[in-house]
Amino acid sequence: MRENVEELREKGDALPTSAFRFQPMVLRADPSRLLVSEVATAVAKDAARLAKTFRGPGAFARGDQLVSATVSIVSNIAEGCGRGTVPEFRRFLLIARGSAQETLAQLRLVEATTADQGRQLNSLRTRVVLILKMISRLYAHPPPDN
Repeated sequence: MRENVEELREKGDALPTSAFRFQPMVLRADPSRLLVSEVATAVAKDAARLAKTFRGPGAFARGDQLVSATVSIVSNIAEGCGRGTVPEFRRFLLIARGSAQETLAQLRLVEATTADQGRQLNSLRTRVVLILKMISRLYAHPPPDN
């Protein structure tokens, strides 16, 4: 399709509107420059530290699931940036949003055993809610293609 469009341009022929219908918008986003990625990375690191403090039956499984969910947020934002089109970027943001919701669910299952752990859990919950808001905003207003 692209070659046909270029041939028509060279000939000076009018381009049919269908020639542009399937041209995806280009996205040039660097995940290291997105605030949501920075916050999600900090959450993933803090969740890994917190998971090491879990005790009791199923502690490893709960911690592993929490860490996997938080890492998935960061990974999907980065992968969406690497896809190069706005529709693909948005698709991966939706996946990241699902992982953020999963993270909140995992955090609800954790019972704080110390006051410090309770503060860490509250901090993580608050930041995950912030991530959800940032993802929604980024979905509505993706980075410019510059």
